Amino acid sequence: MNKIKWLLIAGAVVGSGVFGTAVGRAEDPAVSLETLDQKIKVLERKLELDAEAAEEKKKTGASVQANPDGIAIKSGDGKFSFRLRGVVQADARFYLDDQRVPLTNTVLLRRVRPIADATLSGDFDAVIVPDFGGGTAVLQDGYLDYHPLPYFKIRAGKFKSPVGLERLQSDPVTRFVEAGLPTALVPNRDVGLQIHGDIAGGTLSYALAIFDGVTDGGSLDTDTNDTKETAARIFALPFKNAYSDWLRDFGVGVGGTYGTFVGALPSYRTTGQATFFSYAANVTADGTRSRISPQLYYYVNRFGLLSEYAVSSQEVRRANILDNISHESWQVSASILLTNDKATFKGVSPKKPFEPKAGQWGAWEIAGRYGELKIDQDAFSARNAFASKATSASLAQAWAAGINWYLNKAFKIAANYEETSFLNGATGGKDRETEKVVITRFQVAF
Repeated sequence: MNKIKWLLIAGAVVGSGVFGTAVGRAEDPAVSLETLDQKIKVLERKLELDAEAAEEKKKTGASVQANPDGIAIKSGDGKFSFRLRGVVQADARFYLDDQRVPLTNTVLLRRVRPIADATLSGDFDAVIVPDFGGGTAVLQDGYLDYHPLPYFKIRAGKFKSPVGLERLQSDPVTRFVEAGLPTALVPNRDVGLQIHGDIAGGTLSYALAIFDGVTDGGSLDTDTNDTKETAARIFALPFKNAYSDWLRDFGVGVGGTYGTFVGALPSYRTTGQATFFSYAANVTADGTRSRISPQLYYYVNRFGLLSEYAVSSQEVRRANILDNISHESWQVSASILLTNDKATFKGVSPKKPFEPKAGQWGAWEIAGRYGELKIDQDAFSARNAFASKATSASLAQAWAAGINWYLNKAFKIAANYEETSFLNGATGGKDRETEKVVITRFQVAF
């Protein structure tokens, strides 16, 4: 401000001198300087008032933004915001050669999710995600986040349990329409309290939580007993800050749960959503349950790789017979972009979005996957009789091939073909009929 004042005075003096020369110094220079000084003070005050008004507008004024990440309303200081997003997935499933185990070809809305999230006072976030897919209304997510520091955050409510890798990947960005077999053994969404954060600039992340406890692959809104379950996960990106792209997106970690669970046991389904294993009606969970899931991913340029292993162990009861039953599953999936785009764990954003008039066709990707889910043989023993090989398979082996077309960041079309073969699962000691399914998806996610 002082610099402006003296620049104005200097300019005024020079100007008055020139003017005075032209008119023969018609005015007294002392009087002119006094007048100029008063004008400068008025200008200074006006500048101060303008600055105060701008600062106040910045604090109280709001802005509205619309982009591929949703519609957002933000306060001028950025401490308060509200964003509306959404996911719509329209699927079609067509089963081939299903003579022995007929399955219904169907077209359905797999997910219809409006997503509302808000930032409150800077360090507080709230997220609400209802889902109307399949003609039913459920609350998928509803939680509050407090994040005062990058390495210390608190989350409370209903959200994804920090265990399975593919489960933690956002639904719209997975490479396949349906999750692989290991996801069947890890929890989905649970109600609880979690401490989590990122350490060393994000090269290491952790999560530690206590939940009500859900069945394998399950979600819940209300607890039915006093037992609780702890969950933990640690994941490292050891080369995140490396100079070379060849190492930067390599991640490895492990997640798991431990607790006591009493109640109904889960059934396991194929990618085509057909049940291939169920416990007998008089069998329940009754005791200690644990899960562990080592996992990794690797993305470089156009290539992506994701792999995980999962073991779920549960004490199971039938009448006075109690035994610990452990199921295990693993998968490896790989993808490669056919266009000059970058593969990441968080999805693909086409460099040249679909625009035929400009000769742009979006991003194209092909993917392959193989996985297995093995049922504990003790579940079928004559002593336990927790399940029957005449109705439930003891092993599922699945391979899949898929193609993804990313028209732009929001719109995606996908098609998968998957075969799942089984050991046992049919009467007379025969194997259940191989499931062959074609699944297509039209997706809008913003």
